[in-house]
This record gives sequence, C-alpha cells and structure tokens, in this order.
Amino acid sequence: MARLSRRKLVAGMSAVPWLSDVKLATRATAADPVLVLCGYYADLIRHGEALLRRWSDREAWLGKHRDWFSLSDDEQKRLPEAQVLYAIDAEYEQCTRECVRVLRRLRNMPAVTVEGAIAKLSIAAEALEPDDYPSAHRVLLSAVADLRALQPRS
Repeated sequence: MARLSRRKLVAGMSAVPWLSDVKLATRATAADPVLVLCGYYADLIRHGEALLRRWSDREAWLGKHRDWFSLSDDEQKRLPEAQVLYAIDAEYEQCTRECVRVLRRLRNMPAVTVEGAIAKLSIAAEALEPDDYPSAHRVLLSAVADLRALQPRS
C-alpha cells in the first residue's frame, strides 16, 4: 500500500464532517466491527488536525518572537523553544502511521451493515486526493449519499 503522505492526511481533514455523519449507534457498532475501526480512524484524523493546529500556532509564535524563518536549520534545531515543534512532528508522524495501519485493516474487514459500508466509503473518499482524482472522488461521495438515501428512516 502506498504511504499516506502528509499532504493527503491534511487534505483528508476536510472529510471529518463526512465521517462524523456516520452513525455509531451502540447496536450497529456491536453488529459491525468496521464501525469501531472507522470511529478510531476518525479520532486519529481529528487528533492529527489538532496536532497541525498546535504546530502552526507554535511556528507562528517562533516566527514572531524568535525570528524563526530567518534562522538556518541548525539554528532552528538548537533553539530550546522549538523543541515542542519536533515533539509535535514526531507525534504527528506516529498518528499518520497509525492511520495507514487502520486503512490496511479496513481493506480486509468486510462491512456487515449499510452503516459500515458507508463508513468505509467515506474513509476512501477522505483518503483519495480530490484534486488528483476529481471524478473518482465525486463518485465516492455520490455513492455515500446514495447509500444514506437508501437507508430506512428511523
């Protein structure tokens, strides 16, 4: 499986609203382990997004208070206030690797409910770069909408 790039993970952050539409009702979750794994994936995406915001805030602070952008790479690495950036980067990398592991598990786990199939398609739409594959991305989003429309209203 291709490595999930930072660009794709960042682009995928916009799919969190799609993933949050997946109903993780207790009964459905118990019936379909795909929903548990998809919920975990959504949590990872949200955590990655929070890490990116923290990193951005810290970098902005460093730019304003430590002239960050004019420093060489070596000077940046030696700056004590910048160490949090490197810690965030390491945690973000771990989060990205865990997302890839979850995707690998999902491709081999059959959905046993319509909600599970919707969740898997939502994740596929999230992982697919819309700018690289606009038609395929729209088809996936359309399939998710179709499945939602076909579900009985409760």
